[in-house]
Amino acid sequence: MSNAANCPFDLLVHLRRTDALGAAGAVGLALARRLDAWTTGLHVVPMAPVAFASPEAVALYVNEADAAYRDALQRTPFWQAALDAHGVHGEWQVGQGDVVESLCHASRWNDLVVVERPQLNPDAPIGWGTVSRTVFGATASVVVVPDSAMATTVGQRIAVAWNRSREAALAIRGALPLLARAESVQVFEGEPSENPLGLRNLPNVDLRAWLARRGIDATMVPFGARSAIGAALLDAAHKMDADLIVMGAWGHSRITELVLGGTTRHLFQHSDLPLLVAH
Repeated sequence: MSNAANCPFDLLVHLRRTDALGAAGAVGLALARRLDAWTTGLHVVPMAPVAFASPEAVALYVNEADAAYRDALQRTPFWQAALDAHGVHGEWQVGQGDVVESLCHASRWNDLVVVERPQLNPDAPIGWGTVSRTVFGATASVVVVPDSAMATTVGQRIAVAWNRSREAALAIRGALPLLARAESVQVFEGEPSENPLGLRNLPNVDLRAWLARRGIDATMVPFGARSAIGAALLDAAHKMDADLIVMGAWGHSRITELVLGGTTRHLFQHSDLPLLVAH
C-alpha cells in the first residue's frame, strides 16, 4: 500500500490478470493521475457455482481456487510499482467468487470503476456479460475499456452524449471531476429520450449553463442522427479527436437492444475509445 495521501477521489481498477496491467490498468492509472485518485487494483479469483455440481470435483476445484487466491495476494509489489510509476497512491486487493458481485460490492465505496471488455472474444453476448452486468449493478459510474484501446491520454478531450435521459444525467454526474479537468468538452445533443411515464411539461435543464456553474465550458453540438446512432456518435467523437465518451447505458431494455440493436450495444462492441457509462 502507498503512503496515505489526501485523495478525495476513489478509483477502482479491475485487473483480469495479476502479471500485466492490460488496457484497463493503463487507462485506470492514467485517470488516477489526472484525478489524483486513491487507486485500488482489484483481481477476482472466480469460483463458478457450476464447479460444485460434481461432488468429486469440489475439493480439487476449491484447492486450486484457494491457491490462486493466495498467489494473487502476493502480487502487491506488481501493483505498487505501477502506482509509483504513475505517481499515484493506492492499494492492492483480491476477491474470490463471482466477478460481477465483487465489482458491484466494491463500487459502493468507489467513485469510478474501470473494467476491460474483450472485443474479439467477448465473454458473453452484449448485454449479459461481465461488463454489462457490472454496469447494471454498480452504484458508481463505470469506465468500459476495449481491450484493443491504445490510450495515450484519457479525459483531455471528452465527447458527451446527451438526450436528457436518466442514464445520460447519471453518466454526466459521474464524469464531473473529469469534465472539470478536460481541455475540451463537446456535448452532442440528440433527440430527448421518450418519457417512460408519458408525462408532459417536465422541468427542463439547460445543460450548458448547468455545466458552466461548475466551471465546465462545454460546446453544445446538435446531433441529428436518428438511425445508426452508435456509429454516428463514434464518428463524431473521432472527428473531435476525443479520448473518452460519456454516455448513458442501456436506455432501453437489454432484451430490446439484443434483438433490435442499440447505441450501447454498438459502442460496447465497436468502440476503440473508453466509455464512461452509467445506468
